[in-house]
Amino acid sequence: MINSTPQNPTFRWDRLGVATGLSYCLLVGGLSVGVVLGELREQFSMSGIVAALHGSTFGFALLIVGTLGVALSDRLGRRRVLWTSSVSMTVGVAMLCLGGSWPITLAGTAVAGFGAALLVMIVPGLVSDHYGDARAAAFAAINGPPGIAALIYSLAIAAALALDKSWRVPYLGLMLIFAGVLAIVALPVELPGESRQGKFSLGHLRQRDVLVPWLFIVNAVLAEFTVGVWTVTYLKEVGGASPGLAPLLGGCFAIGMAVSRLWMRHVIAVFGAATVSFGFIGLSIGALMLCFMPNLALKALGVLVMGFSAGPLYPLTVDGLYLRASSRVDSVSLGAFCALASGVAISIGPLMLGILADSVGLRWAILFVPVLALSGAVIQRPPAVAYRRAARTPTAKVNS
Repeated sequence: MINSTPQNPTFRWDRLGVATGLSYCLLVGGLSVGVVLGELREQFSMSGIVAALHGSTFGFALLIVGTLGVALSDRLGRRRVLWTSSVSMTVGVAMLCLGGSWPITLAGTAVAGFGAALLVMIVPGLVSDHYGDARAAAFAAINGPPGIAALIYSLAIAAALALDKSWRVPYLGLMLIFAGVLAIVALPVELPGESRQGKFSLGHLRQRDVLVPWLFIVNAVLAEFTVGVWTVTYLKEVGGASPGLAPLLGGCFAIGMAVSRLWMRHVIAVFGAATVSFGFIGLSIGALMLCFMPNLALKALGVLVMGFSAGPLYPLTVDGLYLRASSRVDSVSLGAFCALASGVAISIGPLMLGILADSVGLRWAILFVPVLALSGAVIQRPPAVAYRRAARTPTAKVNS
């Protein structure tokens, strides 16, 4: 149960924030396999389980990085880990786009997943050390532009498919563009120093102040990532959308998420300490709309509702971990715990939905998501008194 109201002191954009946002645009590219999952299934005649593995490789990489990544960070330093992450994501997407068989595309998602996992591990501690108490606002703002990037990927791929062209050219081309811009912006950035407290140990998870918020992150990622990976495929195979229209409608998820994260202070001002619970409730409503609405327009509205509702979940649950555990565990290790939490969720979620799709059909398998979301709404509900608190979250400002 959440027992505090989200608070977001003033966040101001700077070069590090812009570079971090661009790195997340690479992450979006590395994880956009869901947009083309239907095409890959059709081209290589993949089963639901093999298709789901394309989304779950990121989760497996997160489990490895969450366990061993702190030692790698201690050895290489944050800057080298970040560059390794960017190169891995770019190479992985190249393998996905150029691979001629599903083992190669699967290997590409694994390489990209490894790079994305390194980024997920490093960024929370980096943001916390640099922005301090403004980390929740910073993390939400930095995660906003990648939502726009996800929409750009979706639009470019949808346009290519609508014109009966290969999706591979716009996919890889956009990835290379973001990588080039990131290199230009990030090279002069000075990173904050790392503050490590002893040796990293999974034993911290035995402490309630670490375990409980860690499980909240698992719950949040399990709900939002699972449906995000399968949305485009669902719209195509169940909703009847064309290969060009499905990615376009699937982009509604990215739009909703980007809007809610960029305007998160307004969302928190309305829902206060109950923001996470209402986010889960909205996510479940959107998933039910996706399943039961009679036409594509209303299903796309459900996708938009899901994206908007899911937007605050990850930033606020990560902030909750740092709030409760930062006095016990250093920021780098907490970043590893964030990666580990995401890894558990991402390894299980898309794969479970793929198994259910092979068993009962994708149409009904999607009901797995409302179950996850409603459980999160109950488990992460705030105490009654917190509903009456007003969150004060100043607008993110740009440095002049």
